[in-house]
Parts: sequence; C-alpha cells; structure tokens
Amino acid sequence: MAELTKKDRAMGSIVGMFVGDALGLGPHWYYDLNELRKDYGEWISDYMQPKTGRYHDGCRAGDVSQTGQVSLLLLQSLAVKGKYEELDFTEKLDGFLGTLDGTPNGGRYTDIAMREVWEARKVGLAWDEAAGLSDSGEAAIRGVMLAARYANKPRDLAAHVMGNVHLTHAEPFIQAQSLAFVLAVCRLVRGKSLESSGKSLMGWAQHEVDRALIDVFLQPGFVHGVATNPEVVIEPPHAIAQVYGLACQLGFMVPAAYWLACRFYGDFETAVLTAINGGGNNMARACMTGALSGAMVGIQGIPQRFIDGLQDKKEILENAEKVASSLE
Repeated sequence: MAELTKKDRAMGSIVGMFVGDALGLGPHWYYDLNELRKDYGEWISDYMQPKTGRYHDGCRAGDVSQTGQVSLLLLQSLAVKGKYEELDFTEKLDGFLGTLDGTPNGGRYTDIAMREVWEARKVGLAWDEAAGLSDSGEAAIRGVMLAARYANKPRDLAAHVMGNVHLTHAEPFIQAQSLAFVLAVCRLVRGKSLESSGKSLMGWAQHEVDRALIDVFLQPGFVHGVATNPEVVIEPPHAIAQVYGLACQLGFMVPAAYWLACRFYGDFETAVLTAINGGGNNMARACMTGALSGAMVGIQGIPQRFIDGLQDKKEILENAEKVASSLE
C-alpha cells in the first residue's frame, strides 16, 4: 500500500468530519442510552434519519447538520479563493444567516453559538463584535477546513484559525481549545501522531493565545498516552462518552474525540461509530473523531459506503480535492 500523502490525509480529515457530522444527525442528543437503543437498535452502523419530533426532524439520512452547512461555506470559500479570505467567508455566512430566523428550528437545528451571532448581526454589530460566549464546538469543527489548507504552514494556520474562531466564539478558553484541536488535526495531516505533541502545538500557537491558556495544547498528547496504554481499559469503548461526559461543551467532547481516534488508530469506522453510539452530543464528538481519524487513515481509509451515503458528497469531494491539492 502506497504511503499516504499530505493530500490524502487532508482530504481524509475534511471528508471524515462531514461523515461524522452526518452519522450523528439522526441519533443526535440522546442522553438516555436505553432510549437511543430503543429507537435505533443495539449498534448504529450507518446513516439514520431523525425521528419525527426530535432534533433535525425533516432532514434525510446522510444530510449534514447546520454546523456542517457552515463548514461547507468555509470549504467552498477556500476552494474558490485558494486561501482564507475572511471577508469572502463572512459574506457567505451573512447570506446563510439571512435564511434563518434566530430560533433553534429556523433552519436545520440552529445551535446557541449561531443564534447569538444571528442576533448580533441582526442588530448591526460588526463581525469583530458578533461572537458570543457559548462553549460549543462549531468553530473547532469548521476549523478542520483550514487545517487541510494550511497544514504546510502551521503558524499561519494558527493565525487564520484564531481569526475564524473569533467570529463566533469570544470565550478565551474555548478559543484556545478550538485552536488546539485544529492544530492536532494539522499535526496528523503532516503525518505525525499525537504522542508527545504538546511542544509542537504550543510552538505553533504561542503568538495566538494568552500564556495562561497555553497548557491546553498538552491535552492531545496526554489523552494519546491514556488511549494507547494497555493498562487503562474502558469497556465497552463507547463508555468513553460517560467518562468525559455527554454534554455539549467543547471541554467534554474534544478529549473523548482524541481518545477514540487514538484508541482505534487506523480504524476509522470503529472510531467514529463508537463516538456515535455513546449518546449525548454524539454528532459533535463524531465530527471531531472523524476529522482526527480521517487525517490518520487518509481518504482511502474511510469506508466507501460512508462517502456514498453523504447527500452533499459531490460538493464535499470536489472542494476537498481543490483545498487539499494546495499541499502538493
């Protein structure tokens, strides 16, 4: 088998993120695992349509969430412009916000971060004033697009990511943790592991975050050590969601994603499906796991049925190819 290129890994991270997002759309936000099993069976293994009356009702199996839609806007901007241009992205995002009504159900389910931004833009605040204090993962997730484009220039990546995070998230710890996640994806796209990754991640990020928050960049390496330690056993593996927590906050989700990607190194399907079957905010957890694992295995390592089942696969694949080609 030919050695994976950066392009392979970058495409894997992009497509893996969207696969995780779409897999989580149907069974999203079940905090009672017995209810999850009742509605979807003992083990979810493919795309599922949301149940009537639940989150994302009206979407199809294989659709992406609203977080995925915004990530598609950023991917499209990068593909067309060849680089990150904030104005182009925010113009696209303003157009998208114009299709929403500021409520959770104005489009595909609108999370709190985007509702806060919608309100800020509606009252005329500039983009550098629009971010709210939500502690969710939207910025970290769409930042995968930037990791795929700027993996050859991680310090430039750090600056672009922080600029993009600032558009929707104003809380400093969430900004730093979002950046740490995107830089972890970058490291994997570059063909490295998360083992002992803290020094490089801290070096790339040192000009972008307050020194008091720099230790967050040690987390991927610490979790890698736990996930690969044979003396630390968590069974069943989807119980990692309970270990780190089922809640929506980024601080609960991202360490679980690091654990899953490292625990099932080289096995995209098991990593992402384990994220899904853990319940809670499984969609965001699977987005992050999919991006990390996709960067590990490359586009070739993602099962074809997951790619074929994406409703937006043509747009995703074409734009991922354009963005990842910049690394050749």
